[in-house]
Amino acid sequence: MTRRLLGPGSFILAALLVAGLLSGTAIPARADTSAKDEARAITDQIICPCSCGEVLTGCTCDTGKSMKAFVDSSVKSGKGKDEVMGALVSQYGEVVRGAPKAQGFNLIVWIAPFAATLLGLVIAAVILRRWVRRPVPAVATVSTGGAMPPVPSSDEELDELRARAEDELRRLRE
Repeated sequence: MTRRLLGPGSFILAALLVAGLLSGTAIPARADTSAKDEARAITDQIICPCSCGEVLTGCTCDTGKSMKAFVDSSVKSGKGKDEVMGALVSQYGEVVRGAPKAQGFNLIVWIAPFAATLLGLVIAAVILRRWVRRPVPAVATVSTGGAMPPVPSSDEELDELRARAEDELRRLRE
């Protein structure tokens, strides 16, 4: 009677599919490579190092404004994205990167969320499988541990039980 909907391979395949979709590269902003768009592409990936902690594109503090001006002038002078990012990282440190480089110890930042999600899905699948396969008790028991009394089968037995219950209630009230 039980129907197997998803096997363990299906869970792993679904988790890998979700991880692949989430780890895809961002959609490029525009096809044209004008200086303004290139500068915006760089500032979208930089976090302001002051206490505001905003993305540089939307930052309005003095530090953010000076960094945006540096990026604009660097792009207009012909420097590439990697050069500008390198100059900012060397001046302010790795904290200005919106996302850490996917190399060395920073790979943990990229891999850990997907690994934790996959581990959670596997644990959930194991628990659900155990719950589904758990046997149902054959006989219901009363809190005292004994079997439940049989259900009356005729109207006479039911009337007799009602009369007994009413007698006991009357005695308790007295």
